[in-house]
Amino acid sequence: MVSEVNIDDLREKAVGAFTGGYMCSETLVYILNKYYDLGISEDAVAMSTGFPFGFGDGGNVCGAVAGATMCLGKVFGRTTPGDPKYQKCCSLVRELNDDVIAEYNTTICPVLIQDYQFKDPARKKHCIGIVLCVVDSFAKIMERECGVRIVHRDADAK
Repeated sequence: MVSEVNIDDLREKAVGAFTGGYMCSETLVYILNKYYDLGISEDAVAMSTGFPFGFGDGGNVCGAVAGATMCLGKVFGRTTPGDPKYQKCCSLVRELNDDVIAEYNTTICPVLIQDYQFKDPARKKHCIGIVLCVVDSFAKIMERECGVRIVHRDADAK
């Protein structure tokens, strides 16, 4: 895992991945793994492919939230039955959910995008905001829990 992450670069690359062909869940797994060096195999991106639109258009949780949940699980999850780590992991996932709810009033995909047609560019722009909200929440959690400092681009580099 890295010791710091440039949040400006991370946010920019997340938008690029999302507008470049990845779905919301794939974007989060791909970009958070890349920027945090989580050691997640590319197979995990494929595993997240079914999450968009509320789990395969099933009316459930936002794919961006689901993708970030996978990444939180990689860092804070358990591999042994009975390991109490699940409590911490679930608490952090709840925090991420609450951060999105604070901004968008829900994490349920169909509700998040109810005012948009799927192919409408305005829907994609709206979803970019959600992706960035999830990125910011993940970064906040990683800074506090793992000491991964959030840094910004030098003002002169902009």
